[in-house]
Amino acid sequence: MRFFLITFFCIFLSYYGHADPNYFQFGVIGDTSIGQNEKVFVHFVAHLRKMGIKTFFHTGDVIHKPGSEAQWDRFLEIVGEEMEFHISLGNHDVNSAKSLMVYRNRIKKPPYYSFESGDAIFLILCTELPKEEAKIAGTQKSWLVEKLKKNYNYKFVFLHRPLFPTIFGKSFCLDRFPEERDSLHKLFSENGITCVFSGHEHIYNRTKRDGVTYLTTGGGGSRLLVPVEEYGGFHHYLLAKRSKDGYIFSVFDLKGRIRDEFMIKK
Repeated sequence: MRFFLITFFCIFLSYYGHADPNYFQFGVIGDTSIGQNEKVFVHFVAHLRKMGIKTFFHTGDVIHKPGSEAQWDRFLEIVGEEMEFHISLGNHDVNSAKSLMVYRNRIKKPPYYSFESGDAIFLILCTELPKEEAKIAGTQKSWLVEKLKKNYNYKFVFLHRPLFPTIFGKSFCLDRFPEERDSLHKLFSENGITCVFSGHEHIYNRTKRDGVTYLTTGGGGSRLLVPVEEYGGFHHYLLAKRSKDGYIFSVFDLKGRIRDEFMIKK
């Protein structure tokens, strides 16, 4: 993987100058490990506020200890009341029916759901449902199939465990059940999914398979899986800007540098 260091001035001229504030814009972060290390998440929220972005998606492992009411409360304290957030639950958020109930009571949201904004649909999935860990199956899979029948220009999916992990995460992600994983990928490909965001692996990685862009963004504060930048081993988060031509995704490190940038058009 190759990462590009681009100056803010060039980015502003080539991309941000064309961002349209009338379109939905959002941030993405994963594996923040509140309760162990919140520095990256605090930095991320401050950047969102500075940019005037009021919505973000979290690819899971928000907290460090599953079911910790205190750590969920700390997350809510950092976020404040003015921001909207959506969480694809991770294994450090939920590892039992009890911890799932704590999440629902504190965050007031179901483990999987969707919403629409203009010509885009956002699907928040859960790879950690009790007795269905590391897969999208059962009622959730049936629900997803129905949701994907609707026509949208952009379809974004968020889930914690990647479908196709790097060599560092093999057998700990959705590849643990390859038949179910391949069926899910086929569903994504056949239904025109624009981009799939995941966490779990504490690195950054971007790949494309059968027209679907897969992003692993697990560098939100947890201990890095591999501390080698060439392999995505750096703390980071994403900002998504919408222009009339499509979505521009920028990956920021903690020094404010853009480490990767790409555009998805329809």
